[in-house]
Amino acid sequence: MSLRTMRSGLVLVVLLCALGGHFVAAAQPNFIVINIDDLGYADIGPFGSALNRTPNLDRMAKEGRKLTSFYGAPVCSPSRAALMTGCYPKRALPIPHVLFPAGETGLAPGENTVAEVLKAAGYATAIVGKWHLGDQPEFLPNRQGFDLHFGLPYSNDMGPAEDGVKSDLGKPLPETKGRGQPPLPLLRNSQVVKRVLPDDQQSLVELYTTESVRYIAAHKTAPFFLYLAHNAVHFPIYPGKQWAGKSIRGLYSDWVEEVDWSVGKVLDAVRENALSDRTLVIFTSDNGGTQRAVNRPLRGFKNSTWEGGMRVPTIVWWPGRIPAGTASDAICGMFDILPTFTALAGGKLPSDRKLDGANLWPLLAGEPNAKPAHEVFYYYRGLELEAVRDLQWKLVLPASLTNAPAKNAGKSAAQARRAPQLFNLRTDVGETTDVAARHPTIVARLEQLAAQMEGDLGLSGSAPGSRPLGRVANPEPLIPYDAKREAEPRKNQ
Repeated sequence: MSLRTMRSGLVLVVLLCALGGHFVAAAQPNFIVINIDDLGYADIGPFGSALNRTPNLDRMAKEGRKLTSFYGAPVCSPSRAALMTGCYPKRALPIPHVLFPAGETGLAPGENTVAEVLKAAGYATAIVGKWHLGDQPEFLPNRQGFDLHFGLPYSNDMGPAEDGVKSDLGKPLPETKGRGQPPLPLLRNSQVVKRVLPDDQQSLVELYTTESVRYIAAHKTAPFFLYLAHNAVHFPIYPGKQWAGKSIRGLYSDWVEEVDWSVGKVLDAVRENALSDRTLVIFTSDNGGTQRAVNRPLRGFKNSTWEGGMRVPTIVWWPGRIPAGTASDAICGMFDILPTFTALAGGKLPSDRKLDGANLWPLLAGEPNAKPAHEVFYYYRGLELEAVRDLQWKLVLPASLTNAPAKNAGKSAAQARRAPQLFNLRTDVGETTDVAARHPTIVARLEQLAAQMEGDLGLSGSAPGSRPLGRVANPEPLIPYDAKREAEPRKNQ
């Protein structure tokens, strides 16, 4: 009998995984993470949208718990690396921006992902949707602990312009300038299913939803981890044919409302398969919204370390286990998913490497005496530390704070730096008023917290605490650059 069969056949397991210091008797829960791409903080009803109709997310929030200080990263790949590894992105995927097609680097195969940890605990594992942690065979999901992958290897705008990936639905298709990017592939378990064209873009949400609903039904008798990573609502905007033109706010709202439909179908599948009492579902976004989105009341957008670039709308749902209709403003984020799931599954955390995340279960369960998982949070944009938060206080560090110009080399670090900005996020979540002059002691304390990272993840550039990237020689695109639409694509072995 296999380890997985033995584990899956258990009716009850006793978990002592730091769940608030208590023994908890429960079946191994299922885990579903629904990750949206570029969703704005106030693009959905539970977080204040007055533009988009999101009845399923409204219901999810009424039955679950909102996390209003949940952090991703400024852009896609780093945020997804944090989710997979339980680390600050710079520790596990030290890159300046995002990964691109046919790249030589990716998430190192030696990283222990949440899928691998759960698989070792007896779980079936699947990712449906966007990966974006490397597109070479060595980096794809099936090499990182996932039994199933169906979806795109990266963002839906990474392909040639004439395939509709550089323009929204209904807009003219421009010509690719120069060599451009290779064709965008839809994959199933590392094999190219087809070249993605405009009709395919328009069907992605439905395809992913159908695949996810089938997966839930097929795995209802044993514990599973489903990571549903939509390409929506990332540019180009392609709402499905049943959704395009249905909202009164245009294509972007159409797509947000289709995403809400998808969430409803997934939660319905959980209910219909009698899994509600043993399934934890997390809805979130990889980073803040673009200027198409509504990030109010937050400042800034994607690709920044203002709150609007990294704080993302997040809802957790587990009827009977997570208190309904509640919210928490405690600091938490993508890097907490691996430790939390591991604890609930009775698994083992990697012991040979540093993790930055924590077990959030006491917070999610609403335990009255639960201590904050994090008092301090570091805001990295790529390799640069740009801000640090200590409870409600956030110190924004100008670029010159961490990378003083050479002409200042003879000065002390304090003299060379421009004055940082201090914000009280409890009273000014929009980061509108710099109060540094009023609180010099707090500024000094947060500057010291930032300085403490110099020997770990560093303030700028390479750092001793960053682990090596995965790297391959002679990377090739999944579909050759010169492939015709009707040509047979290259397949990975």
